[in-house]
Amino acid sequence: MIMALLSEWGRDWLDLSDIKPSNRQIDDPITLLQRVFAALAGIIAILSSPAISVLVPNLNTNTAIVLRVIIALVTLAAVNYVVTAKDVVETTSGFRSETLRTYRFSRTERLIARGVVGAALLLLILNLIPAAEPPRNCNLMATVNWQTPDGVARPLFLSLTAGDRTDRFSVEKGKPVAMQVPSAHLSAYSIVLEWSDNSRSDFGAFAGCSAIADRRSGDGRVELDLAAR
Repeated sequence: MIMALLSEWGRDWLDLSDIKPSNRQIDDPITLLQRVFAALAGIIAILSSPAISVLVPNLNTNTAIVLRVIIALVTLAAVNYVVTAKDVVETTSGFRSETLRTYRFSRTERLIARGVVGAALLLLILNLIPAAEPPRNCNLMATVNWQTPDGVARPLFLSLTAGDRTDRFSVEKGKPVAMQVPSAHLSAYSIVLEWSDNSRSDFGAFAGCSAIADRRSGDGRVELDLAAR
């Protein structure tokens, strides 16, 4: 008995049953639109936390989950009723009377009901797909080493230029310096050591957020090590 009911239920949903379709028609397009919007409202209420918050403000997480489950069960029960509900109709042809089972709702209404379930499943699957992580800023530790230069010039700042922004960091020989490259400029940034005589030791262009060892400046005076942290 149970297997027979499940089999009939499955045929109803897959539209494989030999039960006659309803003669009921939806002639008013406004009525059809009302049914479509009601179906969409059910989907949004099930899957959207903001929609539930509008209906019942100040909900905690557990209550919101319970409310969403209740809305889902009510919506699915209503949808299942539209798809599977049947009527028994007696028809008379001459002296012959025949009893037929027909669906209660029109083919269009049953199609809309199936669409509710299909759209809900699609949105649920999309919600389960993990979102791509937003790009993160790159945190670096920079260490510079140089030979003691002749004359009075001495290193002052290590400058990081990313986009239109330049950050300067006090520098000591062999002491790591913490710096950060914004995620928006990881494709191209530069690091320069500035000297007290206004000269510059340029290490060229950088990209990405990976360790670099023994990068020598263009003038050959300084070596730079980068480590991601």
